[in-house]
Amino acid sequence: MGSATACFLAALAGPQRRITVVERDPTYAQASSSLSASSIRQQFSTPLSIQLSQFGHAFMASCAEGGRPGAAVGLHARGYLFLGRGEQAAALQRRTRLARSLGAEIEEFDVQALARRYPWMNLGDIHYACQGLRGEGWFDGYLLQQLYRSRARAAGVAYRQGEVVDVLTTGNRCTAVELADGTRLAADEVVNAAGPWSATVAERVGVWLPVRPRRRTMFVVSCPNAPAAAEAFPVLIEPNGVFVRPEQQHHLCTVSPRADNDPDGLPLDPDFSLFEDVIWPTLAARIPAFEALRVERAWAGYYEYNTVDHNGLVGQIGPENFFVATGFSGHGLMHSAGVGRGVAEWLVHGAYRTLDLSPLSPGRLLAGQPIVEEAVY
Repeated sequence: MGSATACFLAALAGPQRRITVVERDPTYAQASSSLSASSIRQQFSTPLSIQLSQFGHAFMASCAEGGRPGAAVGLHARGYLFLGRGEQAAALQRRTRLARSLGAEIEEFDVQALARRYPWMNLGDIHYACQGLRGEGWFDGYLLQQLYRSRARAAGVAYRQGEVVDVLTTGNRCTAVELADGTRLAADEVVNAAGPWSATVAERVGVWLPVRPRRRTMFVVSCPNAPAAAEAFPVLIEPNGVFVRPEQQHHLCTVSPRADNDPDGLPLDPDFSLFEDVIWPTLAARIPAFEALRVERAWAGYYEYNTVDHNGLVGQIGPENFFVATGFSGHGLMHSAGVGRGVAEWLVHGAYRTLDLSPLSPGRLLAGQPIVEEAVY
């Protein structure tokens, strides 16, 4: 979010505006953008989420390399296939209608049509399914982050290694940020895009943010008798939230832990119990060949988890020149281009000029008006 904002801000404001990005770890070894499953979809239940994904996909597709759209960020076109049991069918159908009304191309299936498309799946518990036909897939999160960074630096943005330990204020305005080494950087505006640690930064100006670091584990698995050629396998979302997609010659899978077993700030050690207890049984029941899955490698990263409504917080809060772009609960990478562009517009023009991001305003927390997004995993 920080590099995306800097990238768009530098392009919009021009060289007369001095922009500095403070990075605690410039290697990005533990950055959420590096450790993410890095996928993008248009199938959401709120219009703004769909529109942010549409712009994000268009932006990534424009990052061509060797004449191939999206190659510079490793973009692969593949639709999300959501499977729904009886009680989930209505919600999936509502999402399909909304996405189509905004221009998304979605194919619907009853169980018979789905069985013809994917004969290697067991579908006895499924009543409805929907799959994106365009504008969905996966990409390389690290490459996308580096693209934002390289464009920002080429436009004159300075990157500074350090950790923000204080935000200094005078009256109702931020005046500087202080780093752990004692350096103070003067500031006319401060954008808090510190991801899982954004609540700590916000505390420096007396602002409470419901954003917490929540561990998520990714598994790369192999299967000796894969059920289909890689090009035929969708990004599959099970009714219980298990996610699986092709990953070169293997598959990548994950699932969020139960809400009652999801504490803040756990060490970034993979939780293999999620594979043994949830992912493997789910996938083996759906795809018989996956009974032979074997974990090849695993890693963990943090969601910047918004504990109130699981949606992004974008806009001014607290001091009049303090802004946030955080709390996306797993959707930050896919929406980073649209949010970065929107924050840049606000900083330059005092208003959103393209997508209206005001529904993501942190003011909704004080107003008791959470966003209800059904498609958060």
